[in-house]
Formats: sequence, structure tokens, C-alpha cells
Amino acid sequence: SLLVFNSLQIHVHREIPDGISVPTELQSVDDYPDNQFTFSVKHLAPISLTCLMPPSYLSHHPPYFFLSVQWLDTVKVSTLCHMLESIWAHQSAQEVVFEWVQGFTLSHLGFDGGIIIRMSDSTMAPVDARVVGEILSVEDVVQRLINYDEEQCLETFIRGLHVCAICFIRENTTDTVYIGH
Repeated sequence: SLLVFNSLQIHVHREIPDGISVPTELQSVDDYPDNQFTFSVKHLAPISLTCLMPPSYLSHHPPYFFLSVQWLDTVKVSTLCHMLESIWAHQSAQEVVFEWVQGFTLSHLGFDGGIIIRMSDSTMAPVDARVVGEILSVEDVVQRLINYDEEQCLETFIRGLHVCAICFIRENTTDTVYIGH
């Protein structure tokens, strides 16, 4: 017999209004002799959680899931997979997807003091089969984080209301051309 699964994909966005420091450990860059580079972002690229709901969901089995986080190494994402399993173990036979999404806070991710981008040593810990995504270089991760943050900051600016520094009238940025801002 054929089993039918309901599925859903959730993109969890994290905005940090005050920004978060992101130190990196670069492989070998002449401009940074100590191989360290730090920048700040206010928006993190989304965490992608794909869930397949088996017919026995809630009564006996958790959703099957896949997890992708482009700014975390595969070992760290594997740790998140185990965290999701642990949440299910503590609330089996209850709706768990909402709790999973709530678990993706910076403190649960272990980043209260900032995010550190470095190459993972996947030989030290096995990578969970539910981790989806390509393995990127530190430089690629840094560029993607900076690009995503810039796009989101621009989008927030465009959607927002701003006070003109010349006439002090509050205008939506899509209705006003700002020169020199």
C-alpha cells in the first residue's frame, strides 16, 4: 500500500535589531594576516525546515524532517537535528513543529555572544543524514550573510516611513526621492 505524507516547508527568519557580531576564521587571506575578519549583521539568512508528516504523526511518530542553514557548518546543523529529536522525546503525542520553530533562537543555537563562522571538521563528528545543503567555504558563507543582510536592510528601509531631514515631513520611502541620504 502507498503511504501519503503531508509536507510543509518553513523558513525561519531571525532579525537582530541591535545587530550581532560575526567573527570569522578565514582559510588564508593576505588582507587579514591573522586570518580573522569580523562584521555585523541585523538579519540572518533563514533556517529552512522541511517536514513530512507520517499518518502516525502525533500518536506514535514525529515528523520526518530535513534541515538547512547556510551560515552554520554541517556539524552544528547536525546538533540542531538532535535538538529537534529531544524536543519530540519530551512532548511525544503532541504537536511539535511549532516548538521546533521556537527552538531556533540564538541562545538555543549557542550564539548569545555572537556567531563564529569557521570551517567545520566533519571528521570529528558525524554529519546527520537530515542535514541538507552544500558545504561552503568560510568566504562564501561570509559573502552570503553580508548579501542577505544588505538585501533585508534595504527592504526594511523601503517599506518603512522616514522623516525627511530637510523638511521634516514623514514620508514613505517609496513616495519620496532622497538625495544625498
